Amino acid sequence: MIFEYSVLAAVTVGFVVSMYYCLITGISPIPSSRISTNHILDIAPEQVIGDILELGAGWGTLAFPLAGLYPGNRILAYELSPVPWLFMKIRWLVYRRGNLDILRRDFRNAPLEGVGLVVAYLHSEGLAKVRDKMERELKPGTLVVSNVFDIPGWTPEAKHGLDDSFCPQVYLYRVPGA
Repeated sequence: MIFEYSVLAAVTVGFVVSMYYCLITGISPIPSSRISTNHILDIAPEQVIGDILELGAGWGTLAFPLAGLYPGNRILAYELSPVPWLFMKIRWLVYRRGNLDILRRDFRNAPLEGVGLVVAYLHSEGLAKVRDKMERELKPGTLVVSNVFDIPGWTPEAKHGLDDSFCPQVYLYRVPGA
């Protein structure tokens, strides 16, 4: 009986913490669909010079496959919400990826220098908040892949429609340059 109450308490605390971080960030940590994940991996460049950054990595649905696809690159998976971040850390213990760094931090305050590819599954408002930072800190021409949502103020290089009601499109952008 104590075990059942402990599990119920842990689930309740996890839910409450997740809802709190949904209010802070404005988005819930929803995993990328299998269709969009596979499409992003299919359209990813063969090689990337520099680190690969996932903004709001959630449950690691993209971070782990990216680490497998790019074993020679460091993958930085930023997640602020503690529940999905902890899930990713536990997942890492089972599916170790030496090139995957799972970091619990607000990516809006993280340095972007040395990043050669950015992948994000953030709503458009969140992307708008980080757009200026990407323009300042990333090299012009750096590829930015956005799952589902557009980046306000940028024109996509391509928009891939997917047969997926959960994740219906993937946007490809290049950081504007001078």
